[in-house]
Amino acid sequence: MSTSAIRPDIPLLKVLNLRTHLPTERGIVHAADGVTFELKSGKTLAVVGESGCGKSVLCRALLGLLPKTAIIGEGSGIFYNGTNLVELSEKAYNKIRAQEIAMIFQDPLSSLNPVMTIGRQIAETLIYHKKMKPGAARRLAIDLLQSAGVPGPKQRIDQYPHQLSGGMRQRAAIAIALACEPKLLIADEPTTALDVTVQEGILDLLGQLQAKRQMAMILVTHDLNIAAARAHDIAVMYAGRIVEQASAATLFSDSCMPYTRALKNSIPRIDSPPHTPLNSINGRPPNLLRPIQGCAFAPRCSRTRELCHTDRPLLLPEPENRRHLVACRYPLRGAAL
Repeated sequence: MSTSAIRPDIPLLKVLNLRTHLPTERGIVHAADGVTFELKSGKTLAVVGESGCGKSVLCRALLGLLPKTAIIGEGSGIFYNGTNLVELSEKAYNKIRAQEIAMIFQDPLSSLNPVMTIGRQIAETLIYHKKMKPGAARRLAIDLLQSAGVPGPKQRIDQYPHQLSGGMRQRAAIAIALACEPKLLIADEPTTALDVTVQEGILDLLGQLQAKRQMAMILVTHDLNIAAARAHDIAVMYAGRIVEQASAATLFSDSCMPYTRALKNSIPRIDSPPHTPLNSINGRPPNLLRPIQGCAFAPRCSRTRELCHTDRPLLLPEPENRRHLVACRYPLRGAAL
């Protein structure tokens, strides 16, 4: 698949019933279990949920970066600009990585090559995908570092990842990801290891670059506040499945899935009196090595009934808002808590 014009008549990305099977010594992990969603050009979809719910596996599946032993379930589809990526060869997939779809990983210290300078890592992408000469690639790499907010880019370009702070490493990772001007950017918890002020700067930078380039973006986070402030739509994942999806405004004003409410109630409030106990969700997420019957959240839900343990709820639209999707047999109604 080569770089092509974006088709305005279809979603840029359409994921249909994505199932991933990851063989391990203890069994098969079903990290993504029937994930379906759409994303249009220029829009941001936030994917939220607890650690281990399948967010990162979903991201890697979109880029074809799962382990070689991984299996994509029959009937799964990842349609980018009308092309089903699941059917592509590794050679064809390599042509769209970085050039059409790029990814910023959680930890830049582990995702960046420790024995290559920052400039060489950026230039390598440009030389491979854009067929640029080394000199031209180096000059563009300096411009990319500057656009990513890296101070002194002419000096930083010859430094190694360990010589940069966490925030600067993340900015360098952003420069690498955006080098080929991708149409879709996947940001997998890009601010997890950063302090609050640096975090805000990185998110502002991503927003500015997205608006300038009209990219679509998938923002993976466990922080609902970030999702609410930065995304157009939010998908809540639990045990490999999307259990609620809606616009950011709808999800915060009228969430229906008990798990979503529990996540929201777990957010500390700045206006709470001192020493107020933090809310938590009782129990633990299910073991994804074991088949799940019924609703995966049932053992932790206060609204559980007998049907919840035996019948898997489908992700269906709410009667009053067709864009608000909920997977719950007994959804909550009324204003969010």
